[in-house]
Amino acid sequence: MGEAQEVTLARAIEKKHAASLIAGLALQTSKMFTLADDSLKSLELKAADKWRHYLQLKSCLYQAYAYSYHGETLLAQDKCGEAIRYLRDSVKAHEKATELGTAYAAIKGKGTNAKPHEHVFFRRLGTIVKRTLEKCVRENGFIYHQKVPEDVPKLELEAKYGMASPEEVSEPTLSPLWTEEAYNGFHISEQVQPKKDTESADPKKKEEELKPVKEKDIEHSDKVPKNSTGCSIS
Repeated sequence: MGEAQEVTLARAIEKKHAASLIAGLALQTSKMFTLADDSLKSLELKAADKWRHYLQLKSCLYQAYAYSYHGETLLAQDKCGEAIRYLRDSVKAHEKATELGTAYAAIKGKGTNAKPHEHVFFRRLGTIVKRTLEKCVRENGFIYHQKVPEDVPKLELEAKYGMASPEEVSEPTLSPLWTEEAYNGFHISEQVQPKKDTESADPKKKEEELKPVKEKDIEHSDKVPKNSTGCSIS
């Protein structure tokens, strides 16, 4: 669900929707990845460490997006002081996401050796939020002269529309081939046990252990796409 929501968010950014809408979508996307991470807390660290780093990375990244676009909304409402506070929090969340991305890429384990923190979608936010923060600080010094609050209320935004929703799964109809007679034909006690391979003089006949297939690494280009997100969205 979280990854489906990522596409919706990227499309909203590409279509230049209202900053308030994008902030709400980003915050809800962040919460989805947080819930997914929480569901893995009971598992052993070795089994879920890489997945948890990935989910925490995504949660921090979209939290940074939410703070950044909410800061833009506040600036448009002439609330420059509050905007600076949220933009500073966005910078912190983005820096934390970068640390998690570096750690994720270094963890050994199964799966593609991706480096999500090097993707243009990730890197571009850091540039945008720092530039917006500098603009807010400059305008606050020349025009607004508002106090920057030490703490701000926990961000609670709801996306008015654009949220991805799961599709209901309906069970297929029972095939007429599965009759009572067919079910009665399955008995564990009557299963034929496979014959154990005896040692053979020919070593080629011995069953070899299957080695894991090495997946091709995803290459990241240094070229900056001409769109707003760096993503290819059809």
